[in-house]
Amino acid sequence: MHEIPVIDIEGFLAGEDMTTAPRAVEAAASSLGFLQIVGHGIPAAPMDAVYDAMARLHAQPEAVKQGYVSQGQGHPYRGFHMNRDRRGRIRQERFLVSRFEDRADAIAGGVPPELADFFYPNVWPEADGFKEAVTGLFTITNALAGRLMRLVAVALGLDASWFDTMLEPNASTFAVNHYPPRDEAADTDEPELLFAEHADGNTLTILHQRGTYTGLQVQPLDEPDTWIGIPVVDNAFVINVGELMTRWTNDRWPSTRHRVLPAEGPNDSRTTLTTFHMPALDAVVAPLEACGGKDDPHYGPVTPYEWERDFMARNSKRRALDVDPKVQQFLESLRP
Repeated sequence: MHEIPVIDIEGFLAGEDMTTAPRAVEAAASSLGFLQIVGHGIPAAPMDAVYDAMARLHAQPEAVKQGYVSQGQGHPYRGFHMNRDRRGRIRQERFLVSRFEDRADAIAGGVPPELADFFYPNVWPEADGFKEAVTGLFTITNALAGRLMRLVAVALGLDASWFDTMLEPNASTFAVNHYPPRDEAADTDEPELLFAEHADGNTLTILHQRGTYTGLQVQPLDEPDTWIGIPVVDNAFVINVGELMTRWTNDRWPSTRHRVLPAEGPNDSRTTLTTFHMPALDAVVAPLEACGGKDDPHYGPVTPYEWERDFMARNSKRRALDVDPKVQQFLESLRP
């Protein structure tokens, strides 16, 4: 049986216990690539604010919400997205925002000008308090990501500050996903998927979830035909390893594949708040010597800027959801 461990990191963050949490994180990250954390110090109030803001956005007319879609070519990780099943029923609403508002904001924040095109403009809904709630929580979870990278360093046998110089200005993104109730059961025994099995491309994904059903499932490395549900623990964040961290750890920490299922019935729904942590765009991600990277490197060095471009191009035809033509155009433009 596989279990997703719940690890208390309060002692580590307080500087009082620098071994217990890192050992537990190393055990979970190396065997499954997924874990949950408590003792993170983030209160419920800023999360409540985003959940409430997303509920208000969901209640707006569809024509209004379509105005919040990323303009131009349609960046897949900016603005509002609405996805439907084969019958046209809404099965997911998603809002995504980048750490910097646009290219100019990124340059002002210390991003090298030649890399600032990474920051496609954000699109904010004209919903009361929405931007304030999202930016408030994103600031908090982004800071938590930096502290988690110090825990990661210790878990890997490094000094806690090892990653510090490579993290800022980070290129993280934030997403709010709402999975509304469904008015009838699926007409097949096969599970309907909102996101087909995939691995995240970043370093660490930090997700908070609320809902009445278990929608996030993980595929164990040693049992490819098995799927484990991640239970909803209200005061916990789900943490999973992304492919950049797998490269950094020379495959010691796998980026486990996972998938997302829709609501199970008319009384079920689920909402998630997700921070996709990404280091500075010019950081060099190369297999760590502590993970055998000197004598047997599994990967060559890559920067997050190079990696993200390749990641989006590689995944342009693997999307589980119906893709807006403008989004597809954007993804195709990234192909070498």
